[in-house]
Amino acid sequence: MKARKRNLPLGLVIVIDLFFVGVGLVVFALFHHVIPRDFKSSGLALPASAVTVQTSLETTSAVRISPAATNIIAGTSESDSDVADTASEVGTWRAKFAGKFTDGPVEQTATTYRSSNINIAINKVSANGTTYFVADIYLSDISYFKTAFAKGIYGHGLSDEALDIANENNAILGISGDYYGIRDVGVVIRNGQLYREGSLDDVLVMNNDGSMQTFTREQFDIEQVKANGAWQAWSFGPMLLDGGQPMSSFNSRLNPQNPRAAIGCFEPGHYCFVVVDGRQPGYSDGMTLTELSRIFDDLGCTTAYNLDGGKSALMTFQGKIVNQPYQGGRKVSDIVYIGE
Repeated sequence: MKARKRNLPLGLVIVIDLFFVGVGLVVFALFHHVIPRDFKSSGLALPASAVTVQTSLETTSAVRISPAATNIIAGTSESDSDVADTASEVGTWRAKFAGKFTDGPVEQTATTYRSSNINIAINKVSANGTTYFVADIYLSDISYFKTAFAKGIYGHGLSDEALDIANENNAILGISGDYYGIRDVGVVIRNGQLYREGSLDDVLVMNNDGSMQTFTREQFDIEQVKANGAWQAWSFGPMLLDGGQPMSSFNSRLNPQNPRAAIGCFEPGHYCFVVVDGRQPGYSDGMTLTELSRIFDDLGCTTAYNLDGGKSALMTFQGKIVNQPYQGGRKVSDIVYIGE
């Protein structure tokens, strides 16, 4: 005869069920809350770059290394306004330079432009047989400091008239860039996107906080730049100030008087563009790098950097050429510009 199976008392069954339910809740809480938090705090969490889609640097696609609009790198679409809104969180100077901007309509003359985000004043200087133009620039945030490629495309050998590039991008103020497209080396970072790595000689980096730094080839570390992010970076040079001080020796053999184009930074949000006319006896002889360095020191800049000059040296303002470029100028591969 089979023994009859004894049923557990109902009260004991309830206690056992509650015990297992409690164990299940504890395990769920550990995996859902405690363990992920401990993993992050341990320093072992995946870096942001681990989930970034890397694209070929040989194509017009580029690696986004700026906090602004980071999902562009993944191939999603994003409007210019979204980029500007995100970029404005990176470097905002509206309060610091509040008196420089308007609260209403744009105010402009032949040499000035003032809006709720941008303040530009251009001064023409003629001294010691040379004529040059200084554009003093205040911005409410970094998104208004821009760059553009000829024909809107990154690529070797592409070029266009600087004025045409400026007009196509609605530039208020523009100058010739570093002519990246004439060579295959030298870092190229434009509007937060990395197109080409490595350094040629001196490098200028515009950080996401709006500050600018110059580096020699030996000092430049692209991995550090990629880790920190950057808004712009150029390879042409040379640097024109060393620790904020004027220089007399440069990493360049092109020191004789020439037409010049250069960028200066006073502090984040306050910059200047300088374009020097030259090789035109009776009008303007041009400047040596030593003379150009002194100009930026006299202006009070903390960082300054020489861009492509000679026939390329050109400044545009509100759809017109400001200076008198040598032999009418030449086509370039890129510009630096200020735009709404």
